[in-house]
Amino acid sequence: MVTKVIGDWNEFIADLIIGGANSLQIGEVLIQWGLEGTFSGGEATVTYPIAYTTAPVVMVTMANHNSSAVNAHSVGVRSTGTTTFIIENRDIIDSGGGATDVQDGARAVSWIAIGINNA
Repeated sequence: MVTKVIGDWNEFIADLIIGGANSLQIGEVLIQWGLEGTFSGGEATVTYPIAYTTAPVVMVTMANHNSSAVNAHSVGVRSTGTTTFIIENRDIIDSGGGATDVQDGARAVSWIAIGINNA
């Protein structure tokens, strides 16, 4: 394992943002992030840039929707493994008369995963 000492935080952050980095390892803790924008049937399988030793904790966030037709938006994670996970992306729409309809969502979803990589 290569250890890099961070001396200049401004340079470090610029490397992460401008350099296109999508992972940061501190000891055995591996933090990775990304943006998924390709959904089929409201789902997307995401492959981590670097595999984990054990399945990480994955958190997702979403962009705000700006459609008056969509009442709510739901994003979830399932099948979290050491190399991939699945994002479920759904829209809840008012179909009138007090009824709602759940449809496949297609909005881009940001994600972050934190886990152990001691390989």
